[in-house]
Amino acid sequence: MHARGLRRALAEQLEHRHPGRWSSEAHVCPDCLNEARIVLLLAELERERGEFSAVEAEVARKAAGHLAIAEQIDEEFQRNITPGQRLADRVARVGGSWPFVVGFCAVLAAWVGINAWFLRERAFDPYPFILLNLVLSCIAALQAPVIMMSQNRMAARDRVQADQDFRVNLKAEIEIASLHDKVDHVLHAQWQHMVELQQLQIDLLNEILEERGEGEPA
Repeated sequence: MHARGLRRALAEQLEHRHPGRWSSEAHVCPDCLNEARIVLLLAELERERGEFSAVEAEVARKAAGHLAIAEQIDEEFQRNITPGQRLADRVARVGGSWPFVVGFCAVLAAWVGINAWFLRERAFDPYPFILLNLVLSCIAALQAPVIMMSQNRMAARDRVQADQDFRVNLKAEIEIASLHDKVDHVLHAQWQHMVELQQLQIDLLNEILEERGEGEPA
């Protein structure tokens, strides 16, 4: 692309980045032009939103290099999962399902029915079912921290997912702004071309009028 067709801010940025090689008559390579556009966009975003963080700067560099940001989070978590975390996930999955609720209610009903009606005098846990209360307390004491382990791992995964969503959205914002800048550049170039064509037509019309004026008899 010819340097004369660039906007002033873009030309000044290229001149600042390449002081010894810049010329208004030079041709600009696409890579240098994209880098200058990204720098201008980052400066504009930084002026609007404040100083960039390390994450935002990294995303901006990847956007400038057209590098992918999205990753497979589930595969990464499954690859690094420990046996204890896998067991905690299974316990949480089973404990939060309807089959577990129905089965647990069935066990409680059977326990109470056997000790209250079927065995009666020979009941191994007569009313008020002290052994049943002990078993339920032990299950609750063990199940609660195990479920919390699984929830903590899911919370860590959600934080990673939220961070990745932020990076993807920021990259999309930078690329959309870059696209707008490119569209503005195309419109600016087309406008200059139209102005040049119009000026050429005016010059031709003036020449025609002058020739007609000279050819008319006095």
